[in-house]
Amino acid sequence: MLLIGVIIYIIIGSFLYNRSKLTGAIFILCPLVLLVGWWIAATNHYFVSSTNLEYVSIGEYRLNETLTNDDMSKYGSYEKRENNGGYSYDYGDLFVSTDGENKIVSLSTAAMPIEPSSVLKIGDTLEKAKLIYGDNYYSYREMGLGKARVYVDRNNKYKLTIWSKDNNTVANIWLSVY
Repeated sequence: MLLIGVIIYIIIGSFLYNRSKLTGAIFILCPLVLLVGWWIAATNHYFVSSTNLEYVSIGEYRLNETLTNDDMSKYGSYEKRENNGGYSYDYGDLFVSTDGENKIVSLSTAAMPIEPSSVLKIGDTLEKAKLIYGDNYYSYREMGLGKARVYVDRNNKYKLTIWSKDNNTVANIWLSVY
């Protein structure tokens, strides 16, 4: 049925194009413009309602807090790398990035629970994440990482990304400043 509708739409568009190139082009391109607009709205954090992520942390780390030498040794050995304007610390199951002043700008984990507001952890269901953080998210897929569910906190400029490889179970959690 959809195929018949598309064929009729193309025939009408061709007829209009033969009469007036501008009218025909607008008629034919209208669904494409709507489809692109829908895709931008569905995968862009400016079109999703804000979720309060102010108290969310991973382990004992929180965004915008200064990472001290004592903090760095809490989870054992790590690999430190210099990034553009900051540093990254790789603990294996925890990855911490800082700016030039050593303030935490992103956290990601494949093992540690997200605390203290929710205690969402790796292996929990996406339904539990939805119960904790609500329906205000957008989603997208990335090859090798799976499907992402992204919550945005506009007041604090935080973004929480919950990854799932099987569309049901939390596989990785990223928390970042945008």
